[in-house]
Amino acid sequence: MKEIDFSGKVAVVTGAASGMGLMAAQEFARLGAKVVMCDLDEATLRQEVEKLRGGKVEKSIESVVACAGDVREFAHAEAAAKIAASLGGCDILVTCAGGNEARCCKSNVPFYEQPVDVIDWGLDVNLKGAVYFARAMMPQMVAKKSGVICCLGSVTGFEGDGVGTMYGTAKSGLFNFVKGLAIAGGPHNVRALCVTPGPVLTRAAMRGMPTALGRAGETHELVDVILFMCSDNASFVTGTNHVIDGGRLCMYQPFRAIDSESLGIAKR
Repeated sequence: MKEIDFSGKVAVVTGAASGMGLMAAQEFARLGAKVVMCDLDEATLRQEVEKLRGGKVEKSIESVVACAGDVREFAHAEAAAKIAASLGGCDILVTCAGGNEARCCKSNVPFYEQPVDVIDWGLDVNLKGAVYFARAMMPQMVAKKSGVICCLGSVTGFEGDGVGTMYGTAKSGLFNFVKGLAIAGGPHNVRALCVTPGPVLTRAAMRGMPTALGRAGETHELVDVILFMCSDNASFVTGTNHVIDGGRLCMYQPFRAIDSESLGIAKR
């Protein structure tokens, strides 16, 4: 296997102020890429960019740019694409921005009581955000005859959620979205795929969610997969969904009613 090296590449990462998005951005920069870090939380985003530029994450990184904005707005995706173009054109897009609308909007009610603005938030952030950024970046990849789009999925796209219903709906949509991108991008050597986590310790609440391995994943265990998939080592991978869940989904037996309480599944 080739050593992973992103020297000369331009990576755009959404949701880059925290969690998997932040660690992915840090690792792309450490491995030589120029990185456009995108997030709605401008203050935290700029702090993290300054840490990278100041050498507080292993070494001094100069080509790291903050792009504050809302993934729900196509104009912000275009702004990020303009920055990427100024750095040489986007080679890698990783869409990490997202979240369960019930939790993020503090609306813990069943779907049939969920306000429409919360429903819209869930769809727009988790699905349209990825669509908008792919649409903005892909022309640069096509022009370069090379590129990778990696969307962050979720096992909720398989499981469903009666409260944060749009979160699972949007994530399952991404599973199909990357197939369309793979077909459109294939003739131009542009790949697209999903990396789909189970519970990951980006939040303390994930710790209690069951997996076959008996624990939640560490952030680096997901980011390592993202880095591999965006590297030349995965050059024949496209149009696919890669579940990294510690065996969570294999605990569920199809065609059989399952009592979630007996399995110890935490309510979300």
